[in-house]
Amino acid sequence: MKVRTLFISDTHIGSEFCNHEKLLKLISETECEYLYIIGDFVDGWALKRRFKWHNNYNVILQKILRMSRKGTIVTYLWGNHDDFMEPFNDIHFGDNILITRETIHTTLNNKRYLIIHGDQFDGIVTKNKWIQRIGAVIYDFSLGINKLFRMFKFSFSNFLKQKAKEAVKYIGNYEDTLSEYCKLNNYDGVICGHIHAPIIKQMNNIHYVNTGDFVESLTAVVETVDGDIQLIKL
Repeated sequence: MKVRTLFISDTHIGSEFCNHEKLLKLISETECEYLYIIGDFVDGWALKRRFKWHNNYNVILQKILRMSRKGTIVTYLWGNHDDFMEPFNDIHFGDNILITRETIHTTLNNKRYLIIHGDQFDGIVTKNKWIQRIGAVIYDFSLGINKLFRMFKFSFSNFLKQKAKEAVKYIGNYEDTLSEYCKLNNYDGVICGHIHAPIIKQMNNIHYVNTGDFVESLTAVVETVDGDIQLIKL
């Protein structure tokens, strides 16, 4: 697949629920000018609880490094699960790799997008840091429970997420806050992750794009060679 830009987020490498085979396939089969890794790429929290490193993780990193050597501009935007990258913020590794917290991408059609993981706009997480880690453990547990429900084509973790988000209007508040921020700062759109809810839509006159994740959604976003922003599902 040849595209101008590939956007991926929330791969959660290090978590037992990371679909690293799908991620490796995508990275291996994609040729792009720009690669944005939009947070929670490596799940430092999961690795701290139980360190387990699959060989595919090495292959994925090697392929990304190879892409950069061939000219792909790689931008790693760290999120809350990979906040161990904060000491390297705004540091360039070679000519084509940058680690940062947020950046701007200009599409072929000259549209300016804020590229950001998005945890900064999560009111629950921002105001109550301890909730993040408890929530991560509960979410991993719910993913494990999913295995018991697969024969019934029922996602227990998704059920829990939807019920929780309905109660606090979590997704709506997140999307509204982020799109309003982009509107105030004269962006045309935003491409983010964090809430594992893949979607492309207009909101507050902003092109809101969420890449989804490689835990359940198995989605990513591309900018085509014609400059169109599209959501893809593996």
